[in-house]
Order: sequence, then structure tokens, then C-alpha cells
Amino acid sequence: MNMETTQVAVQIDALGEDTQDLLRKLIKNGVIELKPKMEKNGIRYPQAEEAWKMDLNETKSTLRKMEKEGILKADFAERILTCQDCGSPDLHSKYACPRCKSYNVEFTELLEHIKCGNIGPKESFTKGSSLICSRCQGTLVKQVTDYRVIGNYYQCEKCGYRFDKPEVIHACQNCGATSTYQEAKYIKTFVYKMTEEAIRDLQKELPVLKGTKKTLTDKGYKLQVNTKITGSSGAQSSFDIFAVKNETRLAIDVSITGTKNDIVALLAKKVDVNPTKTIIIDLSPSDELTNLGKIYGIEVFKAAGNQDSPPNFDGFLTSLDSKMNPKKSARTGGE
Repeated sequence: MNMETTQVAVQIDALGEDTQDLLRKLIKNGVIELKPKMEKNGIRYPQAEEAWKMDLNETKSTLRKMEKEGILKADFAERILTCQDCGSPDLHSKYACPRCKSYNVEFTELLEHIKCGNIGPKESFTKGSSLICSRCQGTLVKQVTDYRVIGNYYQCEKCGYRFDKPEVIHACQNCGATSTYQEAKYIKTFVYKMTEEAIRDLQKELPVLKGTKKTLTDKGYKLQVNTKITGSSGAQSSFDIFAVKNETRLAIDVSITGTKNDIVALLAKKVDVNPTKTIIIDLSPSDELTNLGKIYGIEVFKAAGNQDSPPNFDGFLTSLDSKMNPKKSARTGGE
């Protein structure tokens, strides 16, 4: 264990059992990255709220605490406009007249008929679907040759005031409050990611890993946990579990994210160490590793963090034992 890992492990221990349990609940659900989600009543972290049974404010407070402790890393996601009163991101922006504050403002273009020089707002030229000059009754078909746009402006249809820039008002769809661009809150949001060191330290206690180790031990395997094995290249490869029984050597890793990188890293270690079987226990909802495992010759077992052990794992070991020890299996079958 390197110095960085040791420091993280100490910090996790210092958090107390309650906080450690919160982190384990996320890992059991295959969650190591928490993304903000915009909802009508606020910016939420639903995966954490569901796993921890906390409300929005409690969850955010817990996330900030874990970030300060170095257990979670906060990466900037984006800035979001929120209501100054209730914090909802569900804002509807409107243009208002700077003079009377009416929302009934119209954007218009100022046109010039090139042939006769008539200038006026676009509405004064509009007749049905055509543009007709109100002075000479000529038809305006092509911009540049028949007419040109020489400007644009907003006009309040309530008080008649014309202006270049409207006042922007943000109306909250949750509580009804309104705010200007100076009053609305423009807040940062973050993606919270669990550090690799924290994952390694906490996943040791997952029921599925405890059950996997028990199943292996019951089958007669001797285990090395979070160990390094020297391969043919002389380099050392780390495995979550390395199990040995007679001539059978099993290299086992756990993937919480279910990403391609996890199985590619295991493939490289497999080539160097050359175990009898290479296994990855996939705790994610994705099927990507299952498909890649068939290509790379790696056994993939789908499981949930709170299961006793991966489904079919016991049967897999029994079948493997019979292949590795056919004579013993034949004797047992004949008794």
C-alpha cells in the first residue's frame, strides 16, 4: 500500500462507522460518481439521496463534508441559474419593457425600400405573406436588391416605448418569484467522484466480496487479498483476490464502474501472470464487460454489492475443479 492509499485509509477510518456505511451503500449500488440532476424543486443528487435516505439539504451537506475529508473529489460540472428564493433551476426567462415593466414587447426590424427610399418597421411592410411598400406599393422580394435591413429594436406594445435591449426577468416555475439577472443565483454544480483508494478500502467489506472469499475458501482455495503477483516480465500485478488450489490459479478483480478500462487493465495482467482463469466481478448495471469478456477470454460474473456471492460462481468452481482433476471427479461420481 503506497503512502497516498495509507492516508486515504486513515481518513476513511476517521470518518466514523456511520459515514463509512454511507459510502458502502453507494458502492453496493455500483455508484462511484454522483452527477447533479436539475429538478423543479432544486439541484439534486438522487442516487445519494436514495441510497442514504436523506433529503436534499442533508445530502449536499454530507457530500461537502466528504469532499473536505478527501474521500470524494468534486469536479466542476456547469453553472446553473437558480431562483433567489427557493433555489429551483426551473426558471422561465422573459423580456420586459425597461419603462413600464410589461412583458408585452415585440422585436422588429427596420426596413428600407431601396427603390423609393421608404423606411419603416417590418410590420408596416407586411401584408399577408408578402412585403409591400406602403408608399409606392412595390413588392419587396429579395433582400439587398429590393430592400435592406438597416436596424432593429424592441417596442413595448403597452406603452409604445422603443429600446435596443429589453430587461431580462427570470420567473421561477416552482415558487413564482421573479428576479433580474443581478438577483438570480448563478451557482456552480459539481460531479462528486469517489477516489480509487477509497473504493479499494471500502469494497473489501462488501457482502459480495466476503461471500466470494468464503466460497473460494470452502472449495479449498488459499487466498491472497489485495496482493501483488510477479509475472513473467518481472513486473508486479495487483489483484483484488488471487486464489490458489493445487495447480489452479485464479486471478480476480472487481469492477464497480463496468467500464472497458477495467477489463483491459485485467487483460494486461492476465497476459503477464498467466493464471488458470481470469475473473472479473462486475457490480455495474452495464453489459459491456460481459461482451468484452468473451473476446478477451475473461470470465465475467454480474453481481450486486449486497449479494452473498456472484450467481453461478459456486457452480463455476465445481465445474473447473472437475476439469482440473478429472480422475478425482470420476471417483467421486462412482461412489
